[in-house]
Amino acid sequence: MKNRGQIAGSVFQIQRWSIHDGDGIRSTVFLKGCPLRCKWCANPESWNSKPEILYFRDRCTGCTQCSLACSQKAALRDGGIPLSFAREKCCSCGDCCEVCPNGARKKIGSLMTVDDVIKIIKRDSIFYRESKGGVTFSGGEPFAQSEFLRELIIACKKLAIDTAVETSGYFEWKDAEDSIKELDTVFIDIKHMDEEAHKRLTGVSNRKILENVLRISQKHHEVIIRVPFISGVNDDRKNIEQMCKFLRENTRILGVELLPYHSLGHSKMNALDREGWEIFSTPDAEKIEQAKKIIAEYEIQNIDFK
Repeated sequence: MKNRGQIAGSVFQIQRWSIHDGDGIRSTVFLKGCPLRCKWCANPESWNSKPEILYFRDRCTGCTQCSLACSQKAALRDGGIPLSFAREKCCSCGDCCEVCPNGARKKIGSLMTVDDVIKIIKRDSIFYRESKGGVTFSGGEPFAQSEFLRELIIACKKLAIDTAVETSGYFEWKDAEDSIKELDTVFIDIKHMDEEAHKRLTGVSNRKILENVLRISQKHHEVIIRVPFISGVNDDRKNIEQMCKFLRENTRILGVELLPYHSLGHSKMNALDREGWEIFSTPDAEKIEQAKKIIAEYEIQNIDFK
């Protein structure tokens, strides 16, 4: 039987000294793999659970070091700048990234054991205690790696480290129930209340998500709803009121946090040779205040970690 500490999962980043993912100073562990395809996604490198290569073509100077290092002949010396990249041949070994002098290539994702992750987390344990912070598991969709996530949470609890999770809510309840009971805080997204709009914008229905919001609120008292707040997408009064009515009548949540839209995912989509990402905009100050007023009218707390 495998030692619990040796259970492994796919991780694409561990961000230390985070102040946006819960109370206090935190480490945010980003797990790779997500069933959603949000058109505004800030972390498209999280979609695929396997390692990938980001290729920032604007940084390529044509030195050909990547081509010399690539055993699969995916980095092509064709005389042009930037060099061509035959992604279908790439095995994501990362050899090209190690020799690139300009940071044009970056490997995203690696297999880490529970012990590997905890070793990094423990470096900042004194700051968690002093600031009343902790560790937040994000993604991707953390519950897509349910066993790995569960063991990470258990390991943190043994060290008396506060734990939180950021989830899309799109997961099978049986895979998440045990972990949710152990968490100190749950952040769960509500991206849109209309099912058809949700399908068009994220690729999946919102039914499972709303069902899981209900289940989580019945099991947990520290639940915060997060809304990626986007102009012309979900900032209209009807959508906000529907969400507030749903939450007020059916759940026991701590509050709602509006997350301003940003376009940080655009360059990464290009670097991954992916399509489907769209450029949106953040609602203006008047729209944001209107949304906060509506949330307050339903006696729901507005929460802001920014």
